[in-house]
Amino acid sequence: MIGYEKLLFLCILFTLWTSGYAQHSSGEFARVVVIQPKPGASADFTAGYERHIAWHRNNNDPWSWYGWFFVLGDRLGQFMDGTFNHALADFDKSILPVEDAADNQKNVVPHADFISHTIYERLPHLSHGPSLPDTSPYLALYTFVVTPGNEQKFESSLKGLSPGRMSVFKLRIGGPMTQYLLMRAATSFSSGASLPEIKLPAAIVRDAKSELLRFQSTMSYFP
Repeated sequence: MIGYEKLLFLCILFTLWTSGYAQHSSGEFARVVVIQPKPGASADFTAGYERHIAWHRNNNDPWSWYGWFFVLGDRLGQFMDGTFNHALADFDKSILPVEDAADNQKNVVPHADFISHTIYERLPHLSHGPSLPDTSPYLALYTFVVTPGNEQKFESSLKGLSPGRMSVFKLRIGGPMTQYLLMRAATSFSSGASLPEIKLPAAIVRDAKSELLRFQSTMSYFP
């Protein structure tokens, strides 16, 4: 039989583990930032961003941060980072925001321009399989801007798709209010182009594009 002290210790461990898990996976909201390295400064930007990621690690940031470079599409060479699986209120409680901004200003801003900063909500009822993103080598990213008033038709059309694992996000603030992102994992550069095609009604989609991003492990952070 398990002794009382050992049982109590296991209960405490379980409580700590589950509370920590809830902290990292508390909702469906994401913050996504797109950054353009300055001309000729890609290496300096990468090194500076890695120093900034080290700041998050050294300060025990409880949030995970994913980083990718665009390798196919009209944002070629730009960088995207994001933190996912949050409750909306989490974004009012980021770790040491003043110090974070100061470190960002020191290590990232001199080498890059910030293009966009957005908040998305993952739509579980339209997504398939385990939540994305993950640390797959590549991320296939599809952006759709729907004609205003046709959001429900667009979402209904997604329900009929069987594209394999996919996460669907809707923009909540920071850009076109009828914008959606579809994320799919890819194992290689070529496999991104061989994923099953996503076909949606042209009459309700104002703009659509596909891009491929390469995951950057040294520019990502996981507690």
